[in-house]
Formats: sequence, C-alpha cells, structure tokens
Amino acid sequence: MRNVIICFMLAAFAAACSSTSQPESESVALNKVNDPNAYKEQIEVKPPSSSLPERWWESAVFYEVFVRAYYDSSGDGHGDIQGLISKLDYLQELGITGLWLMPVTESEFNTNGYDVKNIRAIEQDYGSMEDFQQLVDEAHQRGIGVIMDLVVNHSSSANPIFQDAVSNPNSKYRDWFIWADSDLGWGRPWDRSATVWHPSEHGYYYGLFFDFLPDWNFRNQEVVAYMKDSAKLWLNMGVDGFRVDAASHLIENGNGAQENQPDNHLFYKEFRQLINQYPKAFIVAEAPFTGDMYMGDGSNEFHSAFCFKCSQKLIYGVIKSSKRGVQAYLTMANSAPAGANFATLLSNHDPFAGERTATAMKGNLDKAKLAASLMLTGPGIPFVYYGEEIGMTVIERSLVPWDDAVARIPMQWDNTENAGFTTGTTWRNVNPDYPQFNVAQQVEDPDSMLKHYQKVIALRNQHPALASGEFELLKTTGNSSRHSIAFLRKHSDETLLVVVNLSDEEVVAGVKLAGTSVANKQVQLGKELLSGLKVSEQVTEQELELTLPAYSVEVFSLRLK
Repeated sequence: MRNVIICFMLAAFAAACSSTSQPESESVALNKVNDPNAYKEQIEVKPPSSSLPERWWESAVFYEVFVRAYYDSSGDGHGDIQGLISKLDYLQELGITGLWLMPVTESEFNTNGYDVKNIRAIEQDYGSMEDFQQLVDEAHQRGIGVIMDLVVNHSSSANPIFQDAVSNPNSKYRDWFIWADSDLGWGRPWDRSATVWHPSEHGYYYGLFFDFLPDWNFRNQEVVAYMKDSAKLWLNMGVDGFRVDAASHLIENGNGAQENQPDNHLFYKEFRQLINQYPKAFIVAEAPFTGDMYMGDGSNEFHSAFCFKCSQKLIYGVIKSSKRGVQAYLTMANSAPAGANFATLLSNHDPFAGERTATAMKGNLDKAKLAASLMLTGPGIPFVYYGEEIGMTVIERSLVPWDDAVARIPMQWDNTENAGFTTGTTWRNVNPDYPQFNVAQQVEDPDSMLKHYQKVIALRNQHPALASGEFELLKTTGNSSRHSIAFLRKHSDETLLVVVNLSDEEVVAGVKLAGTSVANKQVQLGKELLSGLKVSEQVTEQELELTLPAYSVEVFSLRLK
C-alpha cells in the first residue's frame, strides 16, 4: 500500500512554483486555484455507520496510547496494533470510552511517530491497514471511540514529496513547502536563538521544530486539499476524529509571528466544516501555553483543546494542598465556550505537560489518587496517559536516548521479564520499578491505584452529572476551610455534591449552600457514591458539616424538594 500511495501522489500532484523570500499573508488560499493540473480534493465524504452516542466525546474518558510502547504481540520488541487489540478488554474494564492514538502513520525514525513520512499509511512496525481497521471495529464493539494524532504542521524530510521538492527547484510540489533564498534569521516563538531556516542545495526551507521536520505550506490550496483528503481517508475507515498536533503553528507571518496567526483560524473553520459532515467526529487541539485555545465560538473550530494551564494548577494545588490552586483549576476547566469543552489531563507524552503524576507527587500515591479523582469528577473531558492508572513514574534520564523519552517507555503489565511488554528485546528500556508497579499486581489489590481509577471512572460513566453536567463552586467554612473544597455537578434531575480534603489529616468541612442554585430548597444527602454508604443527613440552615478522610474526594447524591 505504501508504494501505491506514493505513486498516486507523485502522479497527481501538480504545478511548479518558484521559491519565495518570505511568506506573505495576502497570498493565503490563492495559490494555483485556477490551475487545472493542481491537486484538488478527490476522496468523497462517506461517513460510516456508528453505534457511538451523539456527541459521545462530551461524556467520554479518553486514554492516550503510544502504540510502540503499549504491548508487543509479535516478539520483535516494538508494541503494535495487534498488541493494543489484545488489551482492549483491559481498557473496557478500566472504563475507557475514548482512545487517543499517538501517531500510527508511517514515520522515518520509527520512534515517536511525529516525523510523518506518509500520512496515508500505517507505520509498518505497527501492522497493516487491515490491522488498523480491526482495531477501530473492535474498539467500537466495546463502546470505545478512536481518535488519532493528525500531524499536519510538518512532514518528515524523508517524505517522498519533500524529497522531490528539495532536490528540484522546478518540482511539481516545490510550493508544498516554504522556501527562502537565504536564512531569514527567524527563531522559534519559545527560543529566539534557534534556527528555523535550513540549508539545502536549492535554497533554505522552513522547519519550525527541526531540520528533519519541514513545515507544510498551508498558503497553498493543494496542501489544504491534500490534508483534507487525508483526513477523509481515515474518517471513512471509521476513525472518530483527531487530535491535531501543534495546532497553533500552522501558518507564519514573519519572525515572531509564527503562532496563533489569524490565518490558522481560517483553516480550522474550513476543517470544522469538513468534520461536521461526519456527525460523530471529534477534534481536539494541542496549542500549549499560546493564549489561544482554538475553540472559536464553541461551534466553528475545535470541539475541545487541551488545557495545559489547568493541569499545572491542579498538580500544584495537590502538591501544595492549595485550595486556591485547585479552585483555579476547576474554574479554568469550566471556562470553555458554550458548545465546547476543555480537555483535562494530569500528564502526557510531552515534558511541558508535566511529569507523570506519581513522579510529580514524589511517590505519594494518596496525592496521585486525589489528583485523579479531581480530574475525573470535575468539569472537562479527561484524558488519561497510559500507565497513569498504575502509578507509572518517569524513567531515569540516563536509561533513555533523549529527554522526551523518560515518559515514553514500555507499559508495565506484570513482574516478569520486560514487564510483560514483550517476549523479545525491548526497543526501549523498561523502568526498573516495574516489579512494584504493574497491572497484574494491582488487579488483586483493592487499595491499588488501578482499582481507584476503575472505581472513579465507573462513577463518572454511571452519572451524567459527573460526565457532562453543569459545574458550580461552593464555599466551605470552618477551621479546615483552607484545605476543603466543595462543588455541585448537575444534569437534568440529578444533583451531586463533591467535597474534597486536600490535607494529610482528617477534617470536618462545612459546606455553605446559601446563595447557590440549591438555596431555599429542602436538601437531603442520599449516600456517598464511591463507598456506597448511606448518609441520609438533613441539611439545616443552608449549611452542612462533613467529616472527610485525608486526601479524599467524596461524592454525595442530593435529594432536592
């Protein structure tokens, strides 16, 4: 399939174009529109039937998987699609209803996958298109939606399209990339001293991240058409959407104007129109710390965007037992425009997202459980990074080839050799702590991290108020109020009260209902839903008192009259 796709692209791409000294914003969407030989959209929109609920993502709990690091079914030391398929029952038991796949398309370096060599083919180490179709189908049978990383900002320098463009100034698709006659001296938005114009035999090309990742030229409508066609290819197979990598860097308007440009929004609004033709497709943006979340008015760009500032506030708040920090997290996570939702997380594959939670908490698993409980009971769409559910930690830096790799290591399934990840030689070192932190060991322990995740995710899945309900922050009173937090989650006729103790000691928390949406109503506590214990306490004078264990989150049903 790889050769067929490449030959197809080389035959279909068209129209030579000379290099430019600097991209101009006025040229957006004008390139080669009238050229009869230019690449135009060719793949039809064919939404497959789907058993997923309408707007399924709003109530989903997502799980981020690095396929190469998850489970090896073949014994070659690399995780693969069949390995992931064999673990779908595990994910279903965990309560996962959404799966985010880090890049599974063909890459050059066969490591993390963000150096995409062919956006329309499956990485050969992972399996075949048939394997991928099986994964999507079997996930759907378990009620799990599947989204995949869509890497559109840049390509691999090994991509045959770029190879032709860089070797021939008269290439049919020279203008699919960005060229200059000399190094224009630009830096990166986060590192002004970096080099982003890279020399070649026939001019300098723009690559924001590295010289082996040349940026696509989204001012060229052929590139736009090609990317939309590529998205349709996967959506037609049943993929339920995309996480768009580096969404804020798509189009450049000069040195220092390389992120959050108005032109980006024009493309994403056009892309959303395509996505809307697939009624159950979902897109989430990665635009870290740029001040622009790309959700537009809530209906015309992304459905969601990762809130990295939210996770910073949550992790800080739990580490420091800071009420202000956690309340800031909850408030920010609830601030997406109507019709959209923030994606919340504790960590992911990128260091800027924060360390793995157990590492950040310096091994204090009670705090790690507390952070997970807050993410899973609070507003937003939660994304769990693989291994968080068993308290995986980052590996010692000396044991992996580069900094980013410390959190991209094999999943720890049991205490046998290689953590049960492979019967062969692992492509990357396993964390030496795997005998203490693995799935098999925690399945049998009712107090384990894994069991905690299962319990809280199950509660979220069972209660629409937690999954997608309204959020209302309450006031806490008393001597312990600086360590206690309370909020309501409401959906239809269900109202839940969530009360949190951030401290390492048992506290008595006062919760004030006066001035809230349940004020002046007769309120009775039903039962604590995580433990199942009945409380049946009548609330008097619009205030109640609750005794909370250390580092705990308790969820109560409320009866309102």
